[in-house]
Amino acid sequence: MAEKINSQQFAALMQRLAGAWGTQNTEDALACFTADAVYMQPPDVQFYTGHEQLRAYFGALSPGTYLHYQNLWFDEQQQIGCAEFSFGVAGKPKADHGTFVIELRDGLIAHWREYVQKGPADFEDFRSHDGKEWQWHIGNYR
Repeated sequence: MAEKINSQQFAALMQRLAGAWGTQNTEDALACFTADAVYMQPPDVQFYTGHEQLRAYFGALSPGTYLHYQNLWFDEQQQIGCAEFSFGVAGKPKADHGTFVIELRDGLIAHWREYVQKGPADFEDFRSHDGKEWQWHIGNYR
């Protein structure tokens, strides 16, 4: 029978992953994923499968890398989690902000899909609606 985890265990798994990426501890990061995990950014930006490919990807992270969660959600019944996150390198003016959806198997990440947008490193500046020149707004439809 497949091992299921609860919301607290999911949060601990995600914090372990963020800490591993932040300290460039590739092996600890890999320990959060199944051996055959798929990591992708659809529709065609990134695709890695299995520990060998993920090791090369995670091993390339720069010192100062961070993964911060603004929100984490987990469906214990389905073993599916998602987050709103920021990912970048400390001191850089830009970062990736987005969401990911992950499917767990036996308490580990089996499938990761992320959707990201580059923007200001500060999340509050990223999500603020003030002082921006929006590409799409109601004026496009008048």
